[in-house]
Amino acid sequence: MQYEYPSQPTPEVPPRKRRALFPAGKPVQAALVGTLIGLAGFTFIAGVMILSFYFYYQVSERILLGVAVGEIELGNHSIDEAADLLEDTWNADEYIHLSDGEQTWAASARSLGLAIDAQATAQQAQRIGRSGKFFADIGAALTGLFGSYQVTPVVALDRDTAREGLTEWADTITAEPVNATIAFEGGQVVAVPAMPGYTLDVEASLDVLAYAPGAIVAEGTLPLALTPIQPAVTDVSPVLAEAQQLLGGPLTLTAYDPVTDVSTTFDEQPEVVASWLAVEDGESGPQITVDQAALEDYFATLENRFGTGLTVDAEKNTEPVAEALRAGEAPTIILGHTPTVYTVQAGDSLISISWDVGMPYWRILEANPGIDENSLTVGQMITIPSKDDLLPLPVVPNKRLKVSIGNQRLWVYENGTMVHEFVISTGIEDSPTQPGVFQVQTHELNAYASNWDLFMPHFLGIYEAWPGFMNGFHGLPTRNGGQILWAASLGRPTSYGCIILDIPDAEWLYNWADDGVVVEVVE
Repeated sequence: MQYEYPSQPTPEVPPRKRRALFPAGKPVQAALVGTLIGLAGFTFIAGVMILSFYFYYQVSERILLGVAVGEIELGNHSIDEAADLLEDTWNADEYIHLSDGEQTWAASARSLGLAIDAQATAQQAQRIGRSGKFFADIGAALTGLFGSYQVTPVVALDRDTAREGLTEWADTITAEPVNATIAFEGGQVVAVPAMPGYTLDVEASLDVLAYAPGAIVAEGTLPLALTPIQPAVTDVSPVLAEAQQLLGGPLTLTAYDPVTDVSTTFDEQPEVVASWLAVEDGESGPQITVDQAALEDYFATLENRFGTGLTVDAEKNTEPVAEALRAGEAPTIILGHTPTVYTVQAGDSLISISWDVGMPYWRILEANPGIDENSLTVGQMITIPSKDDLLPLPVVPNKRLKVSIGNQRLWVYENGTMVHEFVISTGIEDSPTQPGVFQVQTHELNAYASNWDLFMPHFLGIYEAWPGFMNGFHGLPTRNGGQILWAASLGRPTSYGCIILDIPDAEWLYNWADDGVVVEVVE
């Protein structure tokens, strides 16, 4: 019998443990060591680069990177290169900003007597980072590498040139004070506070410039010294009641066309009228006046308001309207006329056109240089001068004279009402009286016509028949020291273009018709 031994279990052999490079349970220390190694490497490389950068500029003697004069970068230039750059860039076209604290004006540096010593400034720039102190120079190199290093330029100042340049800027920089004034808001007059002004103090500004011209050049700005100017009127309360009365309602104005004798009335609201007013310092305190510049601006808004070809001449209207406002009267605006164009019709001549449009022949010739008056063609366009050329004086709106060639009568109007009618004699066919709208321009007690050896008593000149020869009204002429001519001819064409009246009528008209009275002559 064979005996079998019972089987034995195979013993378990534990796995062999490997030894860790770093002890288990200490990962933070491991990461730190790695980081330190990386930083050390980076620092080493950076240090090598910085030292290389430093020694390159020390050996090459070039200006460090980041070194600048204002906005002019001088880095990596030699001294001569930097000097040339400064000379070409700065001294050629550099500007300094003049500042009053709120506004700036650009003035050329040369006009202010400023010039950079380019070579000395380049040498100063090249000395940055070359103090001989290793760590200080390394710091300067790093400042230039990662930032900016401004060099104060070496600047020469010519005081006489600077004074002249600042003086030229004085008018531009001066701010005039603004008086306290009035405005119309919310249906009532309110006070508008005054604003002080200032003027440029040239000498004090020059002292600021001379104190540190290099710093001013580097900054690019010269802070100006200013002298304050106080307004003349700081309190308008004494005139508020007067202003409220003046602006108590719309202002009625009259637009008058002296050529057609047509008037148009219209209203302006108080807020508009208030914009024309100002307050000035009078002998007894503040007083309301008219701001003529504001009135001129208003007239510009009226263009084409009254019809095609009608204008408002600010130069002619500003003072008369201002006078009316100051006197508390309703103002009248005199309308003007633009030049026109006439199209030649069959049978026209320059003389007939002159009669049709009421413009002396010579004025049409003058307005159309090169025109062949003897060869007009149908459809030809001819410029007719403005009728304002025949009304050179301020118009007297309440008086008017009307001459009828066909009726041989003169009618005198005052305030729209005929006050006189006179029998007259106008020009003969060979020397006719020109139709048109004219104006009394001259008074001559006893004019002399050398062409005809005639004395013309109480002469009123109204238009030039040709340059230098004035036609107008006068009494019966005399010759040879007393012989009265044409007394029996009144009532029919007799003269050489003038308008003749009996002697007493001419004297009355002479005294009544002021210069500026409009004269309308019709066929």
